[in-house]
Amino acid sequence: MATNRLLTIEEAAQYLHVSKTSLRRWTTQGTLGCVRVGARRERRFARDDLDRFLDREARPPEAFAAIGSFDPVKALAEAAAHGVPRHVALHFHDRDELWRLFRPYVLDHLKRGAPVLYVHEQNSRADVLRRFRNEGWDAERLSQDGLLRLLVPAEAYLRTGSFAPDRMIDFMESAILDRRAAGHQVLLLSGEMTWCLSGAPGVEGMIDYEKRLNDLLARYPEVTIVCHYDLLRLSGAVMLGALCSHPHVQLPDRLLPGYFAQTQEA
Repeated sequence: MATNRLLTIEEAAQYLHVSKTSLRRWTTQGTLGCVRVGARRERRFARDDLDRFLDREARPPEAFAAIGSFDPVKALAEAAAHGVPRHVALHFHDRDELWRLFRPYVLDHLKRGAPVLYVHEQNSRADVLRRFRNEGWDAERLSQDGLLRLLVPAEAYLRTGSFAPDRMIDFMESAILDRRAAGHQVLLLSGEMTWCLSGAPGVEGMIDYEKRLNDLLARYPEVTIVCHYDLLRLSGAVMLGALCSHPHVQLPDRLLPGYFAQTQEA
């Protein structure tokens, strides 16, 4: 097979290990080049373009790096030095984008030997485990070493079948204290927030809970909390609440200050 043959969208998705949805979005945004062919204007991809795209992802452009777009961990550290809690609302369109944005936080902590607690959707465990394997991490070994704890909402946010902000704050602080007792000051806590769609009693208190997490993190400045907000499934009201309750907002192309931080400074 000639190496200069244009790849179909299915072949390009396999080449990059991403979904076709991500490829369509990137080409529409102009992030990734493609060629349109035939009456149906189907996308075709050159391997050189795909390789350049991978290289850009590995080496962020200087213009973006200057504002911390592709180094959120560094941006959080700089803000924390000025007393801003490491609390991030991460907005994503699909699971490929979720991992691309969340990956820097996870790898930074694991490479430093810092624990990660991740509350994922009930049906996404296999996907989460695959992402860790693809990064070269043995999730089972990490769990045995106390460096990775994977939970579903029923084991965290929705214990007893309902949500209570006080109870969840206690849960998060207990997780922090447990790891501190094991010698870990640095910790990553994270959760996919679509559990609020469950209709369980108390879910309307989610944004109040998010605001109160900032007070918790003020007591533990080395702890990072990243909350995942699905742009395609959660309402505009929920998204606005996320913007107003987090000091940091992670968008698909950059990390920005949240309105909570701006309100607190006013």
